[in-house]
Amino acid sequence: MTATPKHRRTLLSAAIVAILVLGLAVLMSLGGGFSLFDLGSRGGREIAKDPGTAASALVERCGDLAGQEKIDCYQAALSGRLGALGVRPTMHTLDSLVVRDDDAARDAHVYAHHIGIEAYQLSPDVAETFSGCTESFSSGCYHGVIQAYFEDRGNPDAEVLEELCRPYKRADQSRWILFQCVHGMGHGLTMYHDHHLPKALEACDLLGDFWDRESCYGGAFMENVMGATSPHHPASVLAAETKDDSNGNEIGHASHDAFDSAWKAIDPDDPHYPCSVMDARYHQQCYLMQTSVMLHHNGGDLQDASASCDGAPANMRPTCHQSLGRSVTAYTKDPETAAGHCEAGSTEYRGWCYVGVVKAFVDWTARAESGLDFCHVIEDDQDYKSMCYKGLGEEIATLVADHETRASLCAQAEESFVATCRQGAQLGGKAAS
Repeated sequence: MTATPKHRRTLLSAAIVAILVLGLAVLMSLGGGFSLFDLGSRGGREIAKDPGTAASALVERCGDLAGQEKIDCYQAALSGRLGALGVRPTMHTLDSLVVRDDDAARDAHVYAHHIGIEAYQLSPDVAETFSGCTESFSSGCYHGVIQAYFEDRGNPDAEVLEELCRPYKRADQSRWILFQCVHGMGHGLTMYHDHHLPKALEACDLLGDFWDRESCYGGAFMENVMGATSPHHPASVLAAETKDDSNGNEIGHASHDAFDSAWKAIDPDDPHYPCSVMDARYHQQCYLMQTSVMLHHNGGDLQDASASCDGAPANMRPTCHQSLGRSVTAYTKDPETAAGHCEAGSTEYRGWCYVGVVKAFVDWTARAESGLDFCHVIEDDQDYKSMCYKGLGEEIATLVADHETRASLCAQAEESFVATCRQGAQLGGKAAS
């Protein structure tokens, strides 16, 4: 029996409360007198509103911990700040935290996801909660909101799917927030369908617009990888917490293994799986994520992943190497080091690796400047540099709605590549005089 929306809301509330209570219990066990952020609610004190001050206190309390204990400590504190001050201040605290702790920086997308999931529980109005999220950390907060929405609402039919992201389709809006919504939809549908990827993709197929469908596919493939490689990701925990038995009764905390066993998310014997068993219409978005699978299997060997991409179907090799560039940014945010990783891979497809890096840098920060910094350091081939600037322009076109701002951003490119950036940004090749 399928759970009713009301039943799912009850389960969602129980799951979020359980996660929050567990995290707070861990946090309070770490030392006497520690209230939220060590600046918190005891003794008449107020929670610090300055993100930097709060982040410093968090590092002092949680920074010397390791593994899951550290994650629990940070998540519990972020939960408390969310309840006290709201979504945007909590995201700003996370911004400050990642520059103080490399572990937090590595897991920042996970923490942002956690914030989005709990934010929806506090205010189950997607548009309202979205307004508090930020684009930081590959927009994890937005994705968390959408995932929690599907677990709450249930029955994601075509009408529900089309309506969810309609508020972000005005002509004067950029596609940036629309992308976060539709991409997050792919994450949410995968979680809703117990990480059975084909079912999630079939739900994405209900969307009428091609761009929406592709964005939804991308979110579904990303969640498939995350669910398999990071089973303690907050999205996976939420899905596990809300399992029902065949009679619609809550069965308590389910393990990650309770996900639909009919679908195998990844295959250690096939670096191209699941792309290798997918219909061709899904290949583009599948291969844009596939190096995350390859690197999981090979222990993070970027050169081996590059060689695996050379074994992809011929028409998907550029896409796979673009995925490798995206994966590079999980290892470094330094432009020179990222470029060096691409240079160590396939020469034939190196330009596509650069495209993946520049798009990921912009996606991670929601700032064109991070992409400009990367393209500037490429020195080995002018054609590769041109590909980088065109990819940057494409990101600018998604990030910014008005043409004047797009043009001003592309004008910051190296002079001989301004026209290339403008082409990618859908401004035409000729720069304004």
